Amino acid sequence: MWNEEQRKVIESKAPIKQVIAAAGSGKTATMIGLLQKAESENLIPPKRTVIVTFTNKATNEFRERLASKGLSNEYQISTFHAFCYRMLKSYHPDYRNTSWSLLSQSEADEFSFRFLEKYKFQIGGIPFPLLFQRDGLLFKMEHPELFQKYTNDFFNFKQRYFKFEFEDLQRVLLRSLNLEEAWTKNIQNNFSSFIVDEFQDTDFTQLNILKLISPRQLTVVGDDWQAIYGFRGATPDPFLKFPNYFPGAEQFQLSTNFRSLAGIIKLSTHALKKNKTKMEKNVKHHREGIASLERIVLDDPKYDRKIAFERFKRNFQVEADSVMLVRSNYRKREWIEVGVPESKIMTIHAAKGLEFQTVLLDLSAGWNVSENTPLEQIEEERRILYVGISRAKDKLILLGRKKPKHKSGLEDEFFSHYQFFDEHTNRCLPFRLLW
Repeated sequence: MWNEEQRKVIESKAPIKQVIAAAGSGKTATMIGLLQKAESENLIPPKRTVIVTFTNKATNEFRERLASKGLSNEYQISTFHAFCYRMLKSYHPDYRNTSWSLLSQSEADEFSFRFLEKYKFQIGGIPFPLLFQRDGLLFKMEHPELFQKYTNDFFNFKQRYFKFEFEDLQRVLLRSLNLEEAWTKNIQNNFSSFIVDEFQDTDFTQLNILKLISPRQLTVVGDDWQAIYGFRGATPDPFLKFPNYFPGAEQFQLSTNFRSLAGIIKLSTHALKKNKTKMEKNVKHHREGIASLERIVLDDPKYDRKIAFERFKRNFQVEADSVMLVRSNYRKREWIEVGVPESKIMTIHAAKGLEFQTVLLDLSAGWNVSENTPLEQIEEERRILYVGISRAKDKLILLGRKKPKHKSGLEDEFFSHYQFFDEHTNRCLPFRLLW
């Protein structure tokens, strides 16, 4: 049932575990195995175990997997934000007895516009969306003192009107834990075991909350190669340096990919070749067979979309389990305009955690880089590419444009040098050219 790597995780008695799980390596099944063992040996009562997932969808899927195995329904399963909310509403003396409500986007925008209007001459003509992109990075860099005032005023505004954002839940909980407020003892007394999925997308606030709760048993599962939520403030650093933050942690590798054929695995790992900040992994294939690897070349990523769609739409007609993956929602709308069915296209971020028989990956436009893009963001773009390629099980089609004579982008670099590895000679060979 379990391979040797999974068995080591499940049978380990180490109180703190870090599971480094490659794409398609059965990490959820391994977590279920941990819980099966804990229940069968009465190690920790389910009601004292917190399982942290990355999305509400993942939360529901985890509950379904537990039910299908006949395991307890008493586990506390939720996203990190939902866990913080539940702790505040259950135990915090202010939040418990007050009707707090989630701040709407329109309310947040209205406050921001009013604030910026007062300082418009100091800020200059920086567009509003750009100012707040990537957790307000540009605002912090260009106007650090004003950004701090904005942050303080915004926090006070929310406190006055009993409003909160998801990030506030984490900040309040962290502050209370740091101050060792009496009510936080309820968390430490009631929960002794934590399992955190997708730990590579953790931010430092979440990391510090876990450190201060200091559960008796802690298992984190993730893959730094799939850390793609920098725009939300997440960073792979807590995962990369986990043993530094939790001394004595035992590390495990899940290196067998059960999803993809060998050619796709080798191509996906090639996507990260230039990244310096990463864990080295030797990902192995489980399934036998020769992957289908093809590419479509567009003269122009805008005007050739309709013609390109006519070339590849048959994949959608004859292969039910097929999808087109794009870098941005804007690029998604552009492809829908020329006929790609809405049910057959999604962003790479939306596809994370999913798998498809056939993937058409758009490298022709829409990738988030410029001449001044920081190195860490370029590395994240490569990880996004890795996630896109590793969704494919059997067949991958890359769409890109002819390399421009003058200015080119990262997607052009991706497309021009991405070739697949021959599984028998281990040599790099060109894709089969469709067009």
